[in-house]
Amino acid sequence: MKMISTLFVIVCCVLVVKSEEKAPRCVPGCRPPCRPGWKEYKDNCYFFSTDQKSWHDAEVECRNMGGNLTQVTDFAENSWIVTMITSENVTQQNYWMGGNDLKEEGDWRWMNDLSKVNFTSWSLGEPNNYGTGEDCAHFRLTKNYQWNDMPCTSEDGYICESP
Repeated sequence: MKMISTLFVIVCCVLVVKSEEKAPRCVPGCRPPCRPGWKEYKDNCYFFSTDQKSWHDAEVECRNMGGNLTQVTDFAENSWIVTMITSENVTQQNYWMGGNDLKEEGDWRWMNDLSKVNFTSWSLGEPNNYGTGEDCAHFRLTKNYQWNDMPCTSEDGYICESP
């Protein structure tokens, strides 16, 4: 009987060890993978939505998914986003980002933390506030996805970013 008990304990220990080998672990400094449907770039996850929403509604939707409209901080990130938008898997349309000058005309800030927009990729002559009220930034299809300012009430696709 003692031998069966010992054998049972050994088998249980082996099963526990084997199950722990298969379970993904995240040690300090590790980040879990992006959720299904999100794309990973550097330390963030991005969701490219083809749903047409106003800038404000797009921001609400991003927050509901645990993120914000994307905050583009450098040329490499901007290039990666444009590459993703122009891939065969994404609908070709305009896409909202988090940049806006809602508080003060010409003072472009990111929605998620109100930091100043330092890197830009504006299309020639933009931002121009054409017809007034163009306070939100998007990637513009007809300008090879360079940035453009638009009325925030326009409906575009949008890009969410989550850490």
